[in-house]
Amino acid sequence: MRRFNYRFVLSSIGVLLMIEALFMLFSAFVGEYFNDRAVTSIYTSSVITFLSGALLAFLGRKRHRKGGSISKREVYLTVTMAWLMLALFGTLPFLLSGAIPSFTNAFFESMCGFTTTGSSTLLNIEAFPKSLHFWRSFTQWIGGFGIIIFVMSFMPVFGGNSGQFFDAEATGIAEDQMRPRINEVTKYMALTYFALTIIGFFFLWAGPMNAFDAACHTMSAISTGGFSTKQASIAFFNSPYTEYVITGLMFFGGTNFMLIYTFFTRFSRSVLKEEEFRWYLTIIALFTIAIMGLLLITGEMSGFENTFRTALFQVIAAVTTTGFATVDYQMWGHIYWLLFLAMILFCGCEGSTSGGMKISRLVVLSKNTLLVFKKQVHPDALYRVKMNGRVITGHTSSKILAFVFLYLTLAAISAVILSFTGMTFDESIGVSISSISSYGFGLGSYGPSGTYESASIFAKYYLTFLMLVGRLEVFTVLSLFVPGFWKR
Repeated sequence: MRRFNYRFVLSSIGVLLMIEALFMLFSAFVGEYFNDRAVTSIYTSSVITFLSGALLAFLGRKRHRKGGSISKREVYLTVTMAWLMLALFGTLPFLLSGAIPSFTNAFFESMCGFTTTGSSTLLNIEAFPKSLHFWRSFTQWIGGFGIIIFVMSFMPVFGGNSGQFFDAEATGIAEDQMRPRINEVTKYMALTYFALTIIGFFFLWAGPMNAFDAACHTMSAISTGGFSTKQASIAFFNSPYTEYVITGLMFFGGTNFMLIYTFFTRFSRSVLKEEEFRWYLTIIALFTIAIMGLLLITGEMSGFENTFRTALFQVIAAVTTTGFATVDYQMWGHIYWLLFLAMILFCGCEGSTSGGMKISRLVVLSKNTLLVFKKQVHPDALYRVKMNGRVITGHTSSKILAFVFLYLTLAAISAVILSFTGMTFDESIGVSISSISSYGFGLGSYGPSGTYESASIFAKYYLTFLMLVGRLEVFTVLSLFVPGFWKR
């Protein structure tokens, strides 16, 4: 029986922490430019993080064992612990600078960043140092694409299998299609991510935003995170141009990056035949038309263009789980609460930075349900669920059903648990679904106009757990709590 390779876990986490330390320096350079008070704290945080990572890498230096291939036990634990450690050390700039003196709030803020959830405990965002604003947005940019995927091409150097890491981070239909060429896919997705970030920055800078705000909002938008440098979020800029650009960035952030790469490198319309993307467009269109129509009919808003822009912005922000806001949709009425909760459940596409259960799973579930009805009429006929012309195997279908069951069950149980922390019935449901889907906004006092400062200490830690479970697609984290998973 093969022993657990803890050295691999230590060395992998150590390398990731050293990379995080280098990322912190970007925020320090921003602080140097603006001469803000948090610079020294960020440098100190970077040094502590780098030395801690170097120590872990040193302790795990003898990671190769005879015949010891890396199993899913090591990989799942490494991915989960890596996100926890990244969020833990990501609190240092907030704590050491005194900008967020509470460890609970600082850890909550850091986890919201790396999981691209976008929730916040800050009561006065605009009083925050610019270097820490940049760090908040940068954590979302890092987490959006996945720090694990960033270094996936280097995993063979550390004794790992990049396919296993991808499986731990993205347990959907796309994983089966991508695994044979995972390193190539990672490279193309990274190039697309970088390109969209650069293009988005210049487009936002061309509007009323200055370079700093443009950089922060670009990173938050393309990562579908939602952190803003302004208390009023995007509404602060009062600019239709900015809203349309942010809408476009969120839309691309919720789209499969391989589709974007293929479209802009081959200029082929074949990407429009991709089923998940067509569903993505259809869902956005239907919800936008429905909400715009309701707002105009009820008189909640006036003016066709203004209503269309607001509805489109809020729908894409919800479908991609970005969490930006131009209005507080709770003021429109209860029917909109239900619509937004529905949108954040099945969210964006596989291979995107969005959270939620992903539209591909909704497609398979819908087709599988239709297949059941067909078999009722023709029980002897041979039907198969297909997506993009490919047969979805029984193993994949059963995994999707299990995923959806666990996802919804955990969200329901969490709502009950959170209701005991002082949250109202609607708040506990909204916050539960929002956190596991990486959306950020809940209902009630945790909606677009509120913050999570008033949540209890237990609620904040529990929500960070939900964020982590949702970001790592449920199975990765929950598998660690199954006793049989650890048996040799």
